[in-house]
Amino acid sequence: MIHEGNELTFRRATIEDAKMLFDWRNDPETRAMSRDTSVLLMDNHVAWLTRRLALSEPGLYIVEIDKIPVGTVRLDQDEISYAVSPSHRRKGIAEKMLNRAFELFGPKIAEVKRENTASVKVAERAGHIIKFID
Repeated sequence: MIHEGNELTFRRATIEDAKMLFDWRNDPETRAMSRDTSVLLMDNHVAWLTRRLALSEPGLYIVEIDKIPVGTVRLDQDEISYAVSPSHRRKGIAEKMLNRAFELFGPKIAEVKRENTASVKVAERAGHIIKFID
């Protein structure tokens, strides 16, 4: 578990985050719980990230605790997507991330696979709306 004294912050993603986000996205557990379970290619990822960051409001954030990246949150209109870095899972970070996202952006729709019960519970407790995906 993370301690209450740890400062959790959201910062906008940058192109310098490309490799880290790529590695997190291609983690087998992350892929298994994602809408798209395929392995991502770096060229495609960098092209997507470049396009995303060029938007007036990219809605892509790196979540840090005491300046250490621990996860990511992406907002697409009324939807929220999130992932905790593989090395920081099962420490209570997802719930803290989603609570903070609710405070900053209001309730969002979290598309979650039905079998990802931990993520369903965390998103519901944070006040987000669950939409199940297959």
